[in-house]
Amino acid sequence: MTARLPEVEPRDAGAPTLRALLDASRLGLAVPDTTPQDLDRTISWTHITEMRDPARYLRGGELVCTVGLSLQTPQDCRTFAGALANAGAAGVCFGVGDGHDQVPAALLDECRRRGLPVLIASPNVPFSTVSRFVAEYEMGAEIAVARATNALVPEMLSALRRHASARELLDTAGDILACYFLLEPDGERESATVSVDVPGVGSLGWMGTGAPPEPALLDLIARFVRATQGERDVEAALARERVGQLLSLVERRMLLPDALSQLLDWPGFAAGELTCSAWPAGAGALLSMAVPDALVGDAPDLCLMLTTQSLDMTEDLSLPSGHSALVPLTEIGSAIGQARIALDLAQRRGRRVGPDQLSTLDSLLDQLPPAQLAPFRQQLIDPLAEMDRRRGTQHVRTLRAFLTANGSLSDTARNLYLHTNTVRHRLARILELTGRDPLNRNDQAAFSIGLHAVDRDGRRESGA
Repeated sequence: MTARLPEVEPRDAGAPTLRALLDASRLGLAVPDTTPQDLDRTISWTHITEMRDPARYLRGGELVCTVGLSLQTPQDCRTFAGALANAGAAGVCFGVGDGHDQVPAALLDECRRRGLPVLIASPNVPFSTVSRFVAEYEMGAEIAVARATNALVPEMLSALRRHASARELLDTAGDILACYFLLEPDGERESATVSVDVPGVGSLGWMGTGAPPEPALLDLIARFVRATQGERDVEAALARERVGQLLSLVERRMLLPDALSQLLDWPGFAAGELTCSAWPAGAGALLSMAVPDALVGDAPDLCLMLTTQSLDMTEDLSLPSGHSALVPLTEIGSAIGQARIALDLAQRRGRRVGPDQLSTLDSLLDQLPPAQLAPFRQQLIDPLAEMDRRRGTQHVRTLRAFLTANGSLSDTARNLYLHTNTVRHRLARILELTGRDPLNRNDQAAFSIGLHAVDRDGRRESGA
């Protein structure tokens, strides 16, 4: 059964307004009663602060989020509202339930006097949700395409592997996108609301309610429709399977790479160097159309492709892919292994991974099983996180900032708005809690591995 995409709230292009935030049902924001406000102000960004006067950190147009810990007196409220108004802030998002059970009356009065709109966030609305909404708003179309692509590609690749017809593939896409696709012969476009050409096939038409899919998404579906025609070429499909079998034998060192040029008729073997790329299983027909000069092989668990140059031109295929460095033919077995590892990383990250990205610490750690990383998290990060939860300290945040700053105390202090001695004190406390010294280079590497394990577990739990 094909899963449908979740409903996405409609939005206009451009920067969001305060009204857009208020109308977003998932945010659950409110406005003060009987307070007329200019809710059509646009928001450039969000700024979260508990400073009484954050003006020097504002550039204009920000929605300033606060729970009002520093707003304890009427004078505090006047200073805060005045600083925001003078800096050209778009408005205030006040979170109730932590510092105050309701928005201080003095702050409402001062904001009303200065024409500064106020939104109210209930205790179950984290400011990160508001920030994410603003950040994603202007990229709404791109995000919608990415989500639809991530849902469509695995299902359509599966359809290709089953040798599904174009009609079956379009029905699969229609189920996911909650619409209907027509495939009409050339010259017949009368029925569909939106159409795109499918060379050699006809025109792909969309029918549905609401906004039609973005052109990039229609082009993606059209490429898969063309690929169904390629899958019907039994001779070409068998040739790709044979190439896949031979490349798999080379990877397992059961066949010498030099034998490939004797068993396969491909002009690329005459080149001095080759590159290998790995793609999801079922992508063979797509790749053969996109890169006709390449040698494409369909293996049971993935698709392999040899070319004589880098493959930047295949980025628009919207498929995760892993790429090796250029190597001589004699080293093609190791190149296949590189590409396979890169594809595994690409499928986790949802993007193309090349040889330059395989030489990073993150890529190395991503290839290790979680059980090997678990001790680093359990012994080095979990004790700090537990202390932070119990006492409201910020050891994990300080450690992460310190490592990001390449062990610079002054840069860490500046990035966290702390005194250098405060950073030193926190690092000393980390040493007491874990027995490992953040100022020691070897221990810094261990802490980095522990934080990577935390981030990796977080991505897995969120389904990313």
